[in-house]
Amino acid sequence: MSIEFVPTVNITLEEAPDEGEVLIALRGDTLLLAGGESGAKRLPTGADWPLPEPLRKRLVVGQLDSRRCSLVSVPPDFQLPETLEAMELRPARLLLEAADETAVCRAKELAFWRRSHRFCGGCGKPLEDHETECARRCPACGAVFYPVISPAVIVAVTDGCGRLLLAHNAKFRTRMFALLAGFVEAGETMEGAVRREIREEVGIEVKNIRYFGSQSWPYPNSLMAGFTAEYAGGELAPDGVEITAAGFYTPDELPEIPPPGSIARRLIDHWKSQYKVKER
Repeated sequence: MSIEFVPTVNITLEEAPDEGEVLIALRGDTLLLAGGESGAKRLPTGADWPLPEPLRKRLVVGQLDSRRCSLVSVPPDFQLPETLEAMELRPARLLLEAADETAVCRAKELAFWRRSHRFCGGCGKPLEDHETECARRCPACGAVFYPVISPAVIVAVTDGCGRLLLAHNAKFRTRMFALLAGFVEAGETMEGAVRREIREEVGIEVKNIRYFGSQSWPYPNSLMAGFTAEYAGGELAPDGVEITAAGFYTPDELPEIPPPGSIARRLIDHWKSQYKVKER
């Protein structure tokens, strides 16, 4: 049976962790990992790292297979034990089981939310943890604040020949081409966001928009919703600001694409498998 992650309400602990407690230790944008059997990396436990006293104040974020799972915030200059390794969060996610990855994404988003929601937006008083919910409340005016999630859409658009639309974003550090994506505006449906983003960024219209899947994207607090769609009309015209180049590609013509582990790559790999079926 697969391990399941179950989120819980905010509980702050200050005692030493139990040996079985799972520690999601974040140091900036890196995740601390312990070495498992055969060199495999995994989340450390209290047995791996009993936590020095300055780091023992931590937030319980849930349970992994009935084991307590806690967020530990590690200062950038803190000396790590030799048994732990700091790894950038994005590649580290690829090494984790699904339940562990879910726990890490939750911890990362809660860490950002708590840093950015320390005071009441109504009266300015310091916030406290809610007693029964994953929320923060103002003891002065009673306002309650929940974790903020910013929904975004990402879409795989195909043309009449089955080719895939890929674009180069001006912010990319390499010549990678990826799927078009963008945030959902206030009052907007996800399907509406798909149409608007495609129109704004490359000037074409799409149809037959279908939901594909989703992925937590804690950079810092997004939820990516993936869609497929078909070209409906217009001429490709990159906006020249956010998108500098765009085109439709066959599997044999693909430029550099996103690495495995992202919903962008899942959508591209799904398209490639469907394209091969069409070609047979």
